Amino acid sequence: MRQRRRLALALSSAAAAGVACLAIATPALAEDPRGNNGTVKIDTIEVDDHNDPNIANRPHVGCDFQVRFFGFDKDQTAKITFTIHPPSGSGAEIIPSVTKPISNDSAAGGLNDEDEVFTYHVSDWDLTKYKEHEKQGYHVKLTIYSEGVPGGVKHKVFWVQGCQTPTTPTTPPTTPPTTPPTTPPTNPSSPGASLGGGAGGGNGENGGSLPLTGVAATSTALTGLALIGGGVALMVLRRRRDKITFTS
Repeated sequence: MRQRRRLALALSSAAAAGVACLAIATPALAEDPRGNNGTVKIDTIEVDDHNDPNIANRPHVGCDFQVRFFGFDKDQTAKITFTIHPPSGSGAEIIPSVTKPISNDSAAGGLNDEDEVFTYHVSDWDLTKYKEHEKQGYHVKLTIYSEGVPGGVKHKVFWVQGCQTPTTPTTPPTTPPTTPPTTPPTNPSSPGASLGGGAGGGNGENGGSLPLTGVAATSTALTGLALIGGGVALMVLRRRRDKITFTS
């Protein structure tokens, strides 16, 4: 009889201990469930306090914004992809996808545990090929994918605006200076050049003697005639002298 009571007491104590252990372990398991149970929020930089665990997702951001990760498992990584979303476009990647660690601790804190924050600048994106809404800006879709994790895909759709894509200024072409034509120097030693060129010169292209015109030409002609006349007179006188000598 006593042995039965001792056995019953031992079983009761063991059962009580087991229930206590389960009671202690259950909250821990509930705080860190398996799978991709974290959450992602889009946040502006200027407004929100990073110590606020209840921060709301903001679907409209400006030129600079942040992607914040809460409640992910320790050492979990994710492929982060931004694509253009209708009506701005359809599925094209805005920037190349990047895989990054998104948590360095356990998910024990649940959604109150901020794991990682990444900042993005819309000015680094080339959105000129997509359609911009006149009031909303560009519609963008964020995809977070953790490979091998149950429920490993999460999405956020939001609008970005207030930032123009920088353009590289173009330098106008430089017009080279115009070189004035070079005028050949006048050669004062050339008779032809000093009198408007040697086109009428008597010795061709080298600008030789000038042609004799006017008074100079007349004087030369008279001198020649005088010389001829003088020569004829001398010849007549010599013949007469020779005739007289021969007669005598």
